[in-house]
Amino acid sequence: MTSVSDIFDLINSAIDTAVVHEKYNLNFYEYLKQENYKREEIQTFLNSSIFLAIQHQIEELDCYLEGGDRAAFFRESYGWMGKPRARKLLDYLKRMIFDAEKYEKSKRRGRKPGSKNKSSPANK
Repeated sequence: MTSVSDIFDLINSAIDTAVVHEKYNLNFYEYLKQENYKREEIQTFLNSSIFLAIQHQIEELDCYLEGGDRAAFFRESYGWMGKPRARKLLDYLKRMIFDAEKYEKSKRRGRKPGSKNKSSPANK
């Protein structure tokens, strides 16, 4: 049985692997779909401190990559990885956020996205 703590462990492990070994293996949406997480579990993740920390890290990486006066502090934090690697990490983190939000939307009650009645070519 899966739980929210499994998501937290997976995310922490995936971020550690990305930072340390430069391996970006997690397809978070596919994982959530495969494990059939409930909407409430994903909402718990979306409201968690880990999710908030990922968002803050995205903002910091954005600032570091943009450069300028504000980036001096972030150069100290992220300068060791270089900008190409920072871009990869930024994209990876953004994809995790996007996948979690996309999965949560797909689990909402009602009509699924893209399922609106469409006129068939025969009716035209």
